[in-house]
Amino acid sequence: MVNKAAVFEAMLRSGGWLATLPEAVRQAVFKASSVRTIAPGAALFEQDGPPTGLHGVFSGDIRVVGHSRDGRAVIMGVIHPGEWVGYLSCLDGLPHAYSGIARYGARTLSLAPADVARIFERDVATYRLLLAPELAAERKLAQFIIEGMGLPLVQRVAARLCDLGRWPYGEDAGPVSPLDHISQEELAMSVGATRPRINEILRDLASRGMVELGYGRIVVRDVAALEQFARGE
Repeated sequence: MVNKAAVFEAMLRSGGWLATLPEAVRQAVFKASSVRTIAPGAALFEQDGPPTGLHGVFSGDIRVVGHSRDGRAVIMGVIHPGEWVGYLSCLDGLPHAYSGIARYGARTLSLAPADVARIFERDVATYRLLLAPELAAERKLAQFIIEGMGLPLVQRVAARLCDLGRWPYGEDAGPVSPLDHISQEELAMSVGATRPRINEILRDLASRGMVELGYGRIVVRDVAALEQFARGE
């Protein structure tokens, strides 16, 4: 049996979005949230599916995956423990723009759409608390388009490794979580490259001491050096 109060406190200590909320709002989130268990390989929500509310991960992770019209899957981000996802559909009420997959299973604290609306649409200031993470994501997307698309592949890979290890809605600062169970094929799809080329680049980065490669695992060892490399410095 999961102790929801203990889970909530642990998520608060992680220092993510939940910790930025005023006490009254946090308590409302706690009371309305429910624990969900997502089986390995199952979807927390699906691209083009109806809004499902907000979801805070406390065990496992959620892969944010977009599917193109021709069936290609692109990993857009990884939601690690302590992080939340689902803002966009909560804000506009439209179907999910991507899928959230618990490839190896996950547990979440989830808020239903009606509860999200009740808690965050009470006034402008509270609504901005819900809006802020999505605006941060939009800024990151703009930065990626402006700076990332013109970079050489090796620099794009370095930047993507840092990006996938951080909360998609956060700032480009702080530690980078290990990328567990991220395949080289998934990384290749996220930057538009082939797996053999990704393997070559990762081995080069490992030889420079920037990353450590393991079975189904990529650990960023030197964040500052990897970020400098991504910028071409």
